[in-house]
Amino acid sequence: MTETFTITTEPNEHAFRNLKILLAEDNEVNQLLAKGILRLWGIDAKVATTGYEVLDLINSEDFDLILMDIQMPEKSGIEAAGEIRELADLKKKNIPIIALTANGLMGEEKKYQDVGMDDFLTKPFKQADLYEVIERVVMKKEGSFGRINTNQTAVNQMETILQEEKLYDLKQLEEIAAGNQDFLISLARIYLNTVPQNSAELVEASKANEWDKVSKLAHKLKSTVDTMNLDCIKIDIRTLEVDAKNKVNKDALKTLALKVDNVIQTVARQLQHDFSL
Repeated sequence: MTETFTITTEPNEHAFRNLKILLAEDNEVNQLLAKGILRLWGIDAKVATTGYEVLDLINSEDFDLILMDIQMPEKSGIEAAGEIRELADLKKKNIPIIALTANGLMGEEKKYQDVGMDDFLTKPFKQADLYEVIERVVMKKEGSFGRINTNQTAVNQMETILQEEKLYDLKQLEEIAAGNQDFLISLARIYLNTVPQNSAELVEASKANEWDKVSKLAHKLKSTVDTMNLDCIKIDIRTLEVDAKNKVNKDALKTLALKVDNVIQTVARQLQHDFSL
């Protein structure tokens, strides 16, 4: 890579303009968030939704950087990254890869290092977070591998949710939108078209004792729950993911699945009202 970038303490919308970025992400809400930030910097990233699509695009085009979701269908981000590091083409083999993960757990970063990823970023992330990790990778800055984003809003653990209470908060996305209402409307539509269906599937899977499916659906919903700041179910969605994977506390998980679905369906109604959809 021949481009030289200036190290700054604040996001510079021009710093990465010439980068060609591949965004590997299957969640449409996360796609919108990442692409919205990148467009602020003049980057129209190409999107892949599966690990297979990532490999096809890498083999057919040249990229400067991959933002790689860890959990993707068909082939995971870790598997795709491992295959990229085995390519014969030295340029493609050594392309910088930043892992995008919803697992903000200590020790997870070793998995990404072991497969040859350059850094990682925990979802949901802000513009400054993405800027910092890209700058760190592009500049090959010294320091520890990655930085877990542990900033979370306080979690409301009330079991009873009043439908009249506004359950979501788009403050982070409004900053990215910078006054562009169409961006927020697009986000609301993506939510309405995908998230309630996934939530309903979560409930049905829990009733059917399909715990691996419950864990995968909870993981898929987790980043949207965080991005939309659905504080009242942040702990619940994580409990569903972990306990379902371990197949423990099954009766409690069925109750949690119903609670999560209630909140997500309520948010859908609120978005329809607030955005006149």
